[in-house]
Amino acid sequence: MQPFFTSKVMTTVALTAGAAALSMLGSAPAGASTASPVPAPASVSSVRAAAYVEGRVVSNLPLTIRSEATTNSAALGSFPPGTIIRIKCKVNGQVVDGNPRWYKLYDRAGWVAARYVVNLGDVPWC
Repeated sequence: MQPFFTSKVMTTVALTAGAAALSMLGSAPAGASTASPVPAPASVSSVRAAAYVEGRVVSNLPLTIRSEATTNSAALGSFPPGTIIRIKCKVNGQVVDGNPRWYKLYDRAGWVAARYVVNLGDVPWC
């Protein structure tokens, strides 16, 4: 048999621990709804902006891919007319036929003059 003092201390510790555990679970105030919480959005991707926007090359000749947003930079390749390309973002660069916008490509290095691309969505700024 345990001494009275030890038994009382152990009971107090057990009650305190139990009360602490219950307080962590929380309880609804009187009159508060105990309905389930509102579910989170279906997926993070449904609220995140797309990684790229598609665009269609509308030039009559192959569209040159440049290393920078200017026709004075190195040519890295080209896209034939009608090609659907992936655009990451846009910047202002050298004006080409009245249009200062250049599109940064999503899936390869390089830039193309926006003058010769019809974007099929809203292109964000870089």
